[in-house]
Amino acid sequence: MKKAILAALCGFLPVFFAMAQPQASAPAPGAYRTPDYSALFSAPATHEYVYSEEMVLGGDGLKLLTRIYLPKGDGPWPVVVTRTPYVFGGRGDNNATGREYARRGIGYIQQDCRGKGGSEGFYSPNIYEREDGIALYRWIAAQPWCKSIGIFGSSYTALTGWLVADSVPKLKGLYLSHYGVDRHISCYRSGLFREDIMSGWAIDNAEEDIRHPERKPGQPVGENYYDFYLYRPQVEADVAVLGQRLDYYRDWITHTDYTDPYWNTGVWGDLKRIPYEVDVPVTIVAGQFDHHEEGTLLGYERLRPETKAHSRLILGSWNHSFQPTPTHVPTDHARDFNTMADQFDWFYHLLVEEKLPDPEVRAYVIEEDRWVNLKEWPVRTDRTETLYLSAQSRDTRSYRLQEKRVKKGRLAYDYDPQDPVYAAGGETIFTTTGRRGSHLQPEAGSRPDVLSFVTGPLEEDMTIAGAIKVFLQVSTDVDDTSFSFTLSEVTPSGETYNMRTSIATLGYRDGLLKPRVPYRPGERVELEIEALPILWNVKKGNSLRLDIKSSNFPEYAVHSNYAGVWALQGKTRVARQQVYVGGKKGSRMVIPLMPETLQK
Repeated sequence: MKKAILAALCGFLPVFFAMAQPQASAPAPGAYRTPDYSALFSAPATHEYVYSEEMVLGGDGLKLLTRIYLPKGDGPWPVVVTRTPYVFGGRGDNNATGREYARRGIGYIQQDCRGKGGSEGFYSPNIYEREDGIALYRWIAAQPWCKSIGIFGSSYTALTGWLVADSVPKLKGLYLSHYGVDRHISCYRSGLFREDIMSGWAIDNAEEDIRHPERKPGQPVGENYYDFYLYRPQVEADVAVLGQRLDYYRDWITHTDYTDPYWNTGVWGDLKRIPYEVDVPVTIVAGQFDHHEEGTLLGYERLRPETKAHSRLILGSWNHSFQPTPTHVPTDHARDFNTMADQFDWFYHLLVEEKLPDPEVRAYVIEEDRWVNLKEWPVRTDRTETLYLSAQSRDTRSYRLQEKRVKKGRLAYDYDPQDPVYAAGGETIFTTTGRRGSHLQPEAGSRPDVLSFVTGPLEEDMTIAGAIKVFLQVSTDVDDTSFSFTLSEVTPSGETYNMRTSIATLGYRDGLLKPRVPYRPGERVELEIEALPILWNVKKGNSLRLDIKSSNFPEYAVHSNYAGVWALQGKTRVARQQVYVGGKKGSRMVIPLMPETLQK
């Protein structure tokens, strides 16, 4: 399972498979055989290639294995480069994609990160990628065969690209996907940790001699980690469950404020700073069901206007592994954009033909099964739909969700952290592969601690375009707690599929990026809960269902109902949650709609 998860993190999939991983060119009988990707490359193969390996000096005097594919001849040649910790297949000429690039006049270079593959040293995630990367790119730029440089990567390998993008000689462009440029945002939502990606990643990438959690017979992939995720206090889970102290993980889970110096200095400060300083064309690829969607989009949003003038944003409907999501709606055109082919074409025009790219923002509309060209991102629209939560029963299991304001009322439930609501799907779920993405949901009101609000069938299509927000008027009897929502689409047959989820805590009600504030038990406050952006056309005849609850595990950490840093809480208590509806500012959901100019 560990290798499968690591492979997926790197973009290890049919359309992106060979970009960052060495492939076996002569596998043993019955072994996996390298697909023939040559048909994906638009330019003809006009060169023979030469493969070599160099131990290039990185930081601290360590030598890092660097695998080099060059067109045969004197050059100089443009080269594309990536650095990766995901190394499978051993040494030697075994990277099919490297060969195809070199045969078409572009050098292809992959370096194993410190402590990985054939490189010296000990792998400490993230910390040394900037200094090792800068050393590599300066070495490449000084070689007589190097004419110009392009950097590519997906997931962690995109991190290694972002972290050097301000310091690479001869750099002409970046092609980066599925990695956020603001680490706090990638890790947290309103002070609650994204357990199923960040804690799961820490377990699977720990180089220490840990006790890897064993999966019980019949247990779905990823759920064997839940004892780790639920351990209290979480700051001691590494030693108690894994048998080894992971200092970098402890840093992640104890620095909950966005303004904390930990997220604004060192490697994370560099990552946040560099997108504003990039001065070469960039292609950024994001997925609407990728856990890095929010931070990946920020990579585009933070580019300077003059850089955006030659840059691109591609927003597909896939998950972190580039698999189209969801699957219960038409996806015939979801694969019209092929990342591997597009990357080569983009670099060929930029590095070989030396043409500056045109700007582009292209996004896929789920259920409409089409791509649209946008003028800008985020989508600007003055069209919204506001739906109000009511205390009026729709049936025995749900309440009404409607356009008109409703009478004042109050609904209540008890939230027990020892019995959290388990997510049946989510956009930031990863390690638990069976829960990742959009899935069939439980019936409305399936638990007493879940309030379900349902609209009637829509009279016309509703195309959501942006970040859905839920504004809840709430109170509780503890000094801090959380409220979460899941917005789903209900088909005429009653099947329900999640579209978006999110969570917020009373401690961070002043804003996701502001410090924690105190809450007085019993005080009525408004809590804004914002989801990640999405483009989804809910068809006429379908309904919307909004579930309000106080947990969404394992997507987010389970709130203890005590104020303070979540990872330091050693005990829990039950909270009595109150949700107020009605009035001018009653609990409501605001949905951004696609501008009419982009409708069919």
